[in-house]
Amino acid sequence: MKKIIYLLGLITIGIFASCEREVNTSISDSTNSVNINLAGQWEVTAYNDTSTIFGPFKVITLQNPSAKNDSITIQDSEVKFWNFQIKASVNEKNGTFQTKLSTCEMSEDGIGVKISNGKIVNTDSIYFEIQFEDDETPYGNTYQLKGHRIS
Repeated sequence: MKKIIYLLGLITIGIFASCEREVNTSISDSTNSVNINLAGQWEVTAYNDTSTIFGPFKVITLQNPSAKNDSITIQDSEVKFWNFQIKASVNEKNGTFQTKLSTCEMSEDGIGVKISNGKIVNTDSIYFEIQFEDDETPYGNTYQLKGHRIS
């Protein structure tokens, strides 16, 4: 008899625990639908795989709300790592951004720049991968830029 009561108690606890997990999941899903502020100043470091390439340096991301477009401008504001300023497409709902190929707005030669896996994490961290056409091997290196918001 004690074994049956013990078994029923475990089953009841298991049911309550699974219901609680389901409620928490739906709450986090509704939180993810809030727009994330992508504009800001960031202090980032550039990596190639696990090796530090350069940093820290400042990058800015700008949005023009009056333009009502789905892009941001990303710029190496100190021109210490690479002289780049490009536009990237944005998904404000999940804080991601990318470009298949953009032209560097700082270059008279129309140098291509690719950004992939761009993401704002917890509103205060940034991560993106970037490749440059004017690298030693065009688009041959993928640099990971990681950092945090400074304003």
